[in-house]
Parts: sequence; C-alpha cells; structure tokens
Amino acid sequence: MRASPIPSVERPDAAQILALTLLVIAACLPLARYLHWQIGAFLLLLFAVRLVGLKWRAAIPGAWLRALLTLAGVANCLYANHTLVGQDGGTALFVTMLALKLLELKTKRDLRLTGILIGFLIVIQFLFDQSFPLAIYLGVMAFGAVALLVDLNGGLGDGRLRATLRVAASLSLQALPLTLVLFVLFPRLSAPLWSLGLDAGQAMTGMSDSMEPGAISELVLNGELAFRVRFDAAPPSPNQLYWRGPVLWEMDGRRWSPGPLPAKDADPPELEESANPIDYEIVLEPTQKTWLFALDMPIGAPDDAFINPDFQLLSRQPINSVKRYRVRSALDYRTAEPDARQRNRALQLPDNITPRMRELVASWRTHADGDWDLVQQGLAFFNREAFHYTLMPPRLGANPADEFLFETRRGFCEHYASSFALLMRVGGVPSRIVLGYLGAETNRIGGYQMVWQSDAHAWVEVLIAGRGWVRVDPTAAVDPARVDNRGASRILGAGTSVRFSLDQAGALVRFARNLRLLADTLDATWQNWVLDFSAEDQFALLDRLGLGAFREYGLAVLMVLAVSLTLAVLLLALLRTPAAPDPLDAHYARFCQRLARAGLPRRHTEGPSDFGRRVMAQRPDLIRPVSRFLALYIPARFGSDPRDDIIGQLANQLRAFHPRRKGRS
Repeated sequence: MRASPIPSVERPDAAQILALTLLVIAACLPLARYLHWQIGAFLLLLFAVRLVGLKWRAAIPGAWLRALLTLAGVANCLYANHTLVGQDGGTALFVTMLALKLLELKTKRDLRLTGILIGFLIVIQFLFDQSFPLAIYLGVMAFGAVALLVDLNGGLGDGRLRATLRVAASLSLQALPLTLVLFVLFPRLSAPLWSLGLDAGQAMTGMSDSMEPGAISELVLNGELAFRVRFDAAPPSPNQLYWRGPVLWEMDGRRWSPGPLPAKDADPPELEESANPIDYEIVLEPTQKTWLFALDMPIGAPDDAFINPDFQLLSRQPINSVKRYRVRSALDYRTAEPDARQRNRALQLPDNITPRMRELVASWRTHADGDWDLVQQGLAFFNREAFHYTLMPPRLGANPADEFLFETRRGFCEHYASSFALLMRVGGVPSRIVLGYLGAETNRIGGYQMVWQSDAHAWVEVLIAGRGWVRVDPTAAVDPARVDNRGASRILGAGTSVRFSLDQAGALVRFARNLRLLADTLDATWQNWVLDFSAEDQFALLDRLGLGAFREYGLAVLMVLAVSLTLAVLLLALLRTPAAPDPLDAHYARFCQRLARAGLPRRHTEGPSDFGRRVMAQRPDLIRPVSRFLALYIPARFGSDPRDDIIGQLANQLRAFHPRRKGRS
C-alpha cells in the first residue's frame, strides 16, 4: 500500500532544511574537542550527505541504508567510548542520532522535532563547559532554533526573514521574565549537574602528581586558566607567590612521585612560627583531583578540605566543577622538625647516582659550614656554571640528572629542581620537591589575579636544623644572561627581574591583552553571579526580600505563584495585542486599496470573482494584472491545498501593480 502524498503545505522547502542542517552543525561545534575523532568523522560524513542531498535528492539514503547507518553509528559510539551511557557515551549517541535524523526530513513536523532536539543538545553542552563565551554562543543557537520553529509555523507573509527574526526576538524577550523567576526561585540541588562527576575518569589538562624531564615544560605551553585569586588586602610581592600543590618524595632515577600518601585522618601539621598572615579567595578550575592550591604556607583550610602532613591543601571530594574556597596563609613561617621516618624518606637516593655527582657534592661539603652553606654552594654552582634556562632542552637518556648537570646544562624548572634535590640528598641534606605555580597576572579590570597553567613551576624544600623545611628555588639561581626566551612568557623565578614576553609597547599587543582581561572578567562575573548561585545564596536572597518563610517546601509554592503571575501578565499582554492579519487577506486588502485609489472601490457585497469581473469590464487596460492576481489569490484562499510559494508570488504581483485613475497621464 502506497503512503499518502504529503500535502504541499507540510513539505519543507530547501532553505528551511539548509538552515536546520547548518544550525545542527553549529550547535555541535563546541563538542568537537570532547568527542572522539571517530565520532567526529562519522558526523562529518552524515552532514556532508545531508548537504549534498539538497542539490541531488538521490544522494539521500533510503530506509534500508539509513537503518544500516544507524547500526554503524551505534557501533561507532560503543567502540569509541566503550559505553552508550554516561556523559561521554550518552552525548556521542545523542549527537549521532541527531545527525541521522537530518537524513529523514520529509515534513515540517520532522524539522520541528529536530529543532526541539537542538534545545537538548544545548543543555548537554553545559555538562562539559560552563564558560561565559560558550553561554553566549549557545544563546545564539537557541535563538536560531526559535527562529526556525517560527518560520516552520508559516504565516509570516512578506519579508519572511525579517518577520521571522522579529517574532523570534519577541518570544525570546517574553521568556526572559519567566527565566529569571525560575532561576531565582526554582529549588536548587546541593550541587549543579555538571559537578556530579558523570564521567570522573575523563582526562583533564593540568598539573600531574609526578614529575619527569619535560613534564612541566609541556604544561607551560598550555594557555588555559588554572585559577583566579582575590586577596582581601594588597597582594604579596611576586617573589612570594608560590602556590603550593603536590609534594614529591620518591625518585626512581628518572621520575619523582609522592610515594605513600598520608592518611586523611592524620594529625594536621603545625608551624612553630608564623607571621604576615594573608586571607584570600581562590576560584579553581575543575581538575578531577582533590588538590587545592594555596600560597606557601597554608595555615587555615575550608570546612570541606584539610591540610595533610606535607602542608598540602586537599579537598575531601574531587574537583569536578569550578571550586570556590577561602584560605589563610602565612608568608613567613617556620615548620616543626619532622620525625625520623620523614628525615630518612627525604634522604633516599635512586640507584643511578654517579661518582661525579658524589665528587661534586663532596667538594662543596669540604668548604661548607653546615647544611645551609651547602645549599648556598649548590645555588652558586647553577649561577656560576654555564647553565641555560630553556623551554626546549635536549632529550635526556637513562640518567637525566647526571646528563643535565655535566653535559647538556640546558633545562626547565623540573631539571633544576630534580638535580638540586638529588645533590642535596647526596650531601646528607633531606630534601623534597614541591609542584605548584609561580606568580600571577593582575587583572586590573576585574580586580583579581589570574594564575595560568603556563605558570606551572617546581621548587625544592630542604630540611635545615632549627628552621624546619625551607623553600629553595634553584631555577632562580640561573644567570639572567643565560635565558632562552623563545616561546616563553612567564616569570623565571623568585627574586629575578627576568620575564619572557612579547614587546609590550605595541598598541596591538596592549589591545589584545586588555581584550583578554575583559573577556576573563566577564567570565568571572558569570561564574560569581550565575554558576555559583547556590541554595545558600537563594535563601539569603529570600531573606533580604522578606520571604525567608518560604524556604524549602514553601519555595515550591512561591515559585508556582510567581510563575503563574508572570504567565498571567504575558497572556494579558498577548490578548491585548491585535492578531497579525492573514498574509493572503493582507495582500488582497492592499490589492483592493490600490484599485480604490484608482476609482474602483470594492462593494461590500462583492467577492473576489465578482469584483474582478466588474473591474475588468470597466477598465480593459487592467485585465491582465487583475486576472493574474486573482488567478493566484482565489485558489490559495478558497482551495484545499494552497501552495507554499503563493505569498511571494502575490507580493511580486503587487509590487508591479499601481493602477491610476482613468484619464490621468
């Protein structure tokens, strides 16, 4: 049995299919960096088939081939993600099915359904990224989907694109009050959906909990934001901005690692002395790890975090979304003496310590007056000898420390920190490595500091009798004259004036930098006022508005009342707005008005046919334009299957129809 033909009024035109396809492609673009390449390649194939099918309908696959493509798409998602559920697997399956839907667009109903699915695609993307630029981009995509749905409903008459955009803008503006009411009053979860760790195993760029040659220099080329900082008072000087992260104790000859981690319930560390406390707030980007960075040395932790015996600030839960927390640090401090187990742990050496490393340290020890003097001799060695600081050091072999110290002498902070810590252990000085960030960029527009992944750094802590763990940065000992600044843009180390940068005097460079700072300020404002609007903020706002009694269960009642009131106001405004005329009737009215100006008014009892016959009888010169117009209008107005393109044809007829009174030249 053959399917009944689709009425022409329900058949989408090529422009509508093209607009929908381009809208789906644009809405999928932000997901490109999160989807596996196999998914992206399959999507490109489907999009290409759909676009080619606009020109050659034979390119659109039939039902059997679409079924095979569907099976191939599901298998592709399963192969790429090993699952069809969860954040990654579910998203891949959804966008694949959405792209396949583009191959079966037969009626306007199919386009309307796909337009609605774009809304789900927009929401899904906030599981991956909640930044302000993405929100603006997805807002434009949502407006495009609304405009497409408006156009698919038809009845817009002349100036179709302009009328579509005008109606879509009106609907979007009408939705804003309701959106604001729901944002403020809708009961909130204890944590947003994007922080629930749907795919906690997803890889994130950023600092690692281990270090080997090349690890940090690769991270320095990463231009992503690590965290923002806002100090309660004036920020510390740049040489005090050491942001403490993981502490590394064990070295296997090439790679440093933390070793066995202290228990979460271990006694918190103590500082025997602390001075110059400073309070500040950090907004940390998601890392999916439990690290919370803080200035050396943290002395106060948030309620949902703790300071472990290594003086590392740790969260009790992985950081799956942007994390805001307050910390207090002491810029001047003296740690307590560690126990014998920690001392022995900080003296362990790998098997590949070479004789010339031991001889070098022995020569220092003969002239050193105590452990601290040995530390100073090590720093002087890096400053005096031909060591170079570079982001592009030569590749090292099986014994990287020895090769760096005596052969290549070109490296980044991990080379200096690793070799210096080993030399100190050879000399009997307990040492360990601390990973973190150094410095911060001031955002004068937003009034806060920004720490980037490119600020990643490694330094050493040595144990000195009577002083505890003391921070030493061997990278800062390098002579500034031996700095390779190609491709770098960061502070070399504490106490130095060397900074790698482009020429900051150029107007274009200053403009680009200010534009970047402005963009980050907008992103931070979006984070503060929208993404961080929690249940506590909601209750505080209700208290300020005198609605504190509506907390929790009463909040739902208040939301229903507010939504009902908003809808009532919008409905009243809609009822008072005169309905837009039918485009066919509007064209016919203009046709009659032009004839009336020519001295041929329509009588109240005349229909289109009678009126036309009378006009053509009285004015034979108008027979051709009048008959053409009515030949289009009458079937469209009174027929059972009006053609979609009739509105445009009537408009074209009217543009050329300007009858004059008889007798006028």
